[in-house]
Amino acid sequence: MNAIKSDGLSMALKPKNVTLIACPWLFFNEVEFQSQQLGLGYVGAYAQKYGHRITMIDPMITGGHLIKMPVSTKFQETNRFGHPDSWIVGQIPLDTDVIGINAPFTDSRLALYPLVKAIKEQLPNIPIVIGGILATTLPEQVLEECPADIVVKGEGEIAFARILNDTPLADIPGLAYWDGEGSDRKIFVHEKRSEQLRTVDDIPPPGYDFRPMEEYVKWSPRGDCGENERTLSIISSRGCPFTCSFCSIPEKGQLWRPFTPERVLEEIKDAIDRWGVNHIEFEDDNFTLKEPRALQVLEYLAELRSGGYDIKCSFPNGIMIDKMSAALAELLKRAGSDIIYLPVESGHTRVLHSMDKPEADKHLETTRRVAKWCVDAKLNVSCFFIVGYPGGRPNKRHFKDPAFLEQYKEYILKHPDYPDELFLRGEDEEAFETTLKFAKEMETLGASISPLIATPYPGTELYRVCKSFGWLNHEDDREVLTTVSYAAIHPGSPQINTPWCTTKDSYDRWQHMMGLFKTHHNVRKADSDTFFTDAELRKKQLATK
Repeated sequence: MNAIKSDGLSMALKPKNVTLIACPWLFFNEVEFQSQQLGLGYVGAYAQKYGHRITMIDPMITGGHLIKMPVSTKFQETNRFGHPDSWIVGQIPLDTDVIGINAPFTDSRLALYPLVKAIKEQLPNIPIVIGGILATTLPEQVLEECPADIVVKGEGEIAFARILNDTPLADIPGLAYWDGEGSDRKIFVHEKRSEQLRTVDDIPPPGYDFRPMEEYVKWSPRGDCGENERTLSIISSRGCPFTCSFCSIPEKGQLWRPFTPERVLEEIKDAIDRWGVNHIEFEDDNFTLKEPRALQVLEYLAELRSGGYDIKCSFPNGIMIDKMSAALAELLKRAGSDIIYLPVESGHTRVLHSMDKPEADKHLETTRRVAKWCVDAKLNVSCFFIVGYPGGRPNKRHFKDPAFLEQYKEYILKHPDYPDELFLRGEDEEAFETTLKFAKEMETLGASISPLIATPYPGTELYRVCKSFGWLNHEDDREVLTTVSYAAIHPGSPQINTPWCTTKDSYDRWQHMMGLFKTHHNVRKADSDTFFTDAELRKKQLATK
């Protein structure tokens, strides 16, 4: 009899051949960053733990990032990057039992839906399971728009392993799938999110044996490295306990769970030994939430550097301002950090409240202090700002605070469907001017500015508020791209229209900040100015052999 593990799973009675596929990417002009596919790595490694065999396909490798194909919606145009669907289908082993595909963004649907159709045309009997942000936020749409069989909402490890181990689908939290036959066929959506591992150390290292690591380490996914650096993308913790309205993490229901420092250091040591890694790119959503753990990881990197090993580290998702200290800033520098991103978001306190930003009243003063610590430690600093933020629900503790209500009485919004809820108006012209002044203050300290435009990602609180107030520029959200570009924003990018900030206002404010300040966006540019069709790239590769 098989032993039952702590998550309720036992070794598979019938080990399966599993093919994991990374979805092609979408960008407006060129590839701005790539991924080492940690999500697929963890899901696959967890399945291996129960006896399943993993093959992985990434259409962005072996020159795939240089293959560019235009795609469009009713409202927008963009480009798909990666090897074509025919190439992906041709890589799938014929003995595959189950296919898993990661769709990391809402916009992934423009690449995902044709890909799934192409796979089903050639391999109609292999079940296809979809995971990622798209699956989590729009599970029914995925099933309606493409012939996928199962969608996983939330973290994928336990749910995918249960699917592979033949647990009845109705008994697996987090799944959506077609149920029934003929006229009785309908989409079943489990009411609960997928199960989360309380102790993430139960997951084996993320698929270093089946991910194409020799190619992955040649690039930095976000570009914060030099030409000769070899990068390992890693996470030392999962999730974030906060509820910022623009973020998709609350929708995923992710508790903050750290890997032990020993586990993180073992992965780094292994990567140095196997691939000569000299740049660690931490993809955590909240690396510094518990400072002692962060200090232990950074101390190890600092010791490597003091011992003569030229290793660097970067944090492209930013460092939480409220969790910084002068000692941590100095250690970040000693550990090889060059630039630190501070998620300021706005220079106006009311707008911060409308985002449900933690410690909004203290945020700007804390930012001043933290930015100075970073500059004093000789770190480069770049500040994230979100322009055009429309407004939203502040933290509930303010609902019955007379002083708060009095302070913002002119900016309180009444919603006919939610009479007991408190909403605040977001960035108007006066708030933007206040943000500009704060950004200038940061620039005086030595920081660069990273302006972004408020984006209503489906599944976020921001999206729900925009939809309920009628602020979405296009109601037909199936035809709207939300992440066309991060650095090459254009007039069609803004998707939120309010009386105090139109889509044109948002674009003009972003453009104004881009022109006024020294700006920096942590995006990786393609290593070529030339893009190809698939046939052109094949011809070029054959000519160089």
